[in-house]
Amino acid sequence: MDVRVTRRGQVPSLLDEDVQRQIGPLDRLVKAPILDAHVVLTQEENPRIERPARAEAEVDVNGHIVRGRVADVEMRHAVDQLAEHLRGQLRRFVDSQITARRRARHPAAGEWRHRQWSPPRPGYLPRPAEERELVRRKAFPLGAMSPAQATELMEDLDHDFILFRDAETGADALAYMQDDGRLGVILPAGTELPQPPSETVTYEQSRVTEPITLDTAVAEMDELNHHFLCFVNADTGRGNVVYLRHDGHYGLIEATSPEQGAGTTGRDRTERTT
Repeated sequence: MDVRVTRRGQVPSLLDEDVQRQIGPLDRLVKAPILDAHVVLTQEENPRIERPARAEAEVDVNGHIVRGRVADVEMRHAVDQLAEHLRGQLRRFVDSQITARRRARHPAAGEWRHRQWSPPRPGYLPRPAEERELVRRKAFPLGAMSPAQATELMEDLDHDFILFRDAETGADALAYMQDDGRLGVILPAGTELPQPPSETVTYEQSRVTEPITLDTAVAEMDELNHHFLCFVNADTGRGNVVYLRHDGHYGLIEATSPEQGAGTTGRDRTERTT
């Protein structure tokens, strides 16, 4: 496949050949057509950055977007790692397609299988704000990962968004799919956004400008009818997400440290996050 390459900073043009040689042949791993492949190579000039060579990629596999973002001391090593990451992503994509074809199209009553076709989700129940309750709470220990890794996990879990700890900024962040199909990442207000801007990820700061309590977050959801609200919990100092469930009630996802472990409280423990 032909790979479009964008170079930023002091990136030798010869690296275009490395990209074509390592990433171009990856289309052999999939039978679906590759609609587009774009790689961005960025060499940071700030000497304080430990891994100044950054390689990002976005590959459109017949409408399924495979992303990758790595950083290293040298750009050649970053390209090597990016190719390996995309290779793994494409293999998992192929495996998921094979698994979906092998399984019955319609699962048994009450059963849902990961990555299997399922009926469209029901529309949101227009429950009045005064009747909404927080009926489910989930706590996850967050390890540091890149937005690309968060996206992979989000797709594996079949979620529309995921709370994760961003490896580059160290902040609790929210990854979600935007209406245009691009990956969006919301960082806490005041967090310095990665520079230069990524061509594969849209970073933004939360419009909640300071830590707030859960009660305040729920009150804002009642007033403005968001699908979700990402904020820093004033009581814990960690990232939280309040989201509107299909039944019109609220769910809460809380970030915890890995040593704290994970837990789930509330009703409807088998619900898929919306």
